Amino acid sequence: MAKGVLSPFAIHTEVKTMHVCSIIKNHIGDALALVQHNMSTIDESHDDRLLSQMIQYHGTSQGNATRALISLYASDALHLRQQDAVAAASIVETLHTASLIHDDIQDREPHRRGKPSLWHQFGEGPALCAGDFYLSKAYSHCADISQPTQIQRLIQLVHQSITQTISGQTSDITSTDIRTTSQDYETIAINKSGPLLGLALRIPLLLAGYDDDETQVWMKQCIEPFALSYQIVDDLFDTQIDAEQGTLNLVNLLMRDMSSQEASAYAKSRVELLLSQARANLALVPNYAGIYIDYCIDQLQLKAQQVKI
Repeated sequence: MAKGVLSPFAIHTEVKTMHVCSIIKNHIGDALALVQHNMSTIDESHDDRLLSQMIQYHGTSQGNATRALISLYASDALHLRQQDAVAAASIVETLHTASLIHDDIQDREPHRRGKPSLWHQFGEGPALCAGDFYLSKAYSHCADISQPTQIQRLIQLVHQSITQTISGQTSDITSTDIRTTSQDYETIAINKSGPLLGLALRIPLLLAGYDDDETQVWMKQCIEPFALSYQIVDDLFDTQIDAEQGTLNLVNLLMRDMSSQEASAYAKSRVELLLSQARANLALVPNYAGIYIDYCIDQLQLKAQQVKI
C-alpha cells in the first residue's frame, strides 16, 4: 500500500458501516437476489415433490447470507463480472445450507431459525437427501463461471474446503471426551468453520487471478481467527445446552479447571484477541476484498459484549 493511503480498516466506523451495511450498492443487492433465487430453485427435469417441498420449506427462513455477502463484496472489490460474483456466492451459500442441514441431523437439533429443523419436520432420511442435493448443487454452480479454464481449479478448491470441513465436523462430534484440551478444541473449530467461511473470499480471489499459495496465507492469518472467534461466541451463548447434550464447548472444557465465571471471562478475552488479529490481518488482503468481514467483526464484537459473566 502506498505511503499516506489509509486502509479502509482505519476509516471512521460510521463511514465504513454506511459503505458495507446501511447503503448496499444496487448491483450487489441485485446479485444477492440472484443468489437467493439459485438457492430456492430445483432442476426442472426432476419431479420429486418431497425434495421440492423441503427446499421450499428451508428457503422460507432465510439466514443473514453472511457468506454470500462476504463473497459478493469481495467480487465487487476485485471487479469481477456479475456472472462470476453470483456463481461464487451461490457456491458458498449452497454449501453452507448443506452443512446446516447435516449439522442439525448429527446434533439432533430440533429447531433452525425459529422453526422445526428440516430433519425434525420431514425425517432424517429425507433431510439427509436434501443436504446431499445442496452439496451437489454447489458443484453445479462451478460451471456457471465465465472462465472455463478456471473450472478445474475451482472444483479442486471447493473439494479441498469440503474435505477439511468434514474432517473438522467428524472431530467435533467424536471429541466430547474429557481428555480433549482447549488447544484440541481450537484446531477442531478452525477446521469445522474456517474452510467454508474462507471459501467465500478464496473463490473471488481465485477468479481474479491470485495464486492459491497467497490466498492460503491470507486465510490462515485472517479467516482462521475470525472463524474460531465465531465458534467461541456461539459457545458462550450455548454453554448450558451444550453441557446437557454433551457437545464440544470451550467454556465447558475450561470449567474443568476454573469456575464458570472465570471460564466465560477467558473465552470473551480470547474472542477479543482473535478478532483483533483478524482485523489487523485483513489489510493483507488485496483491493480491500475483505471489507465485509471487517463489518462482521464489528457485529461479532457487539454480540460477545452481550454475554453476561
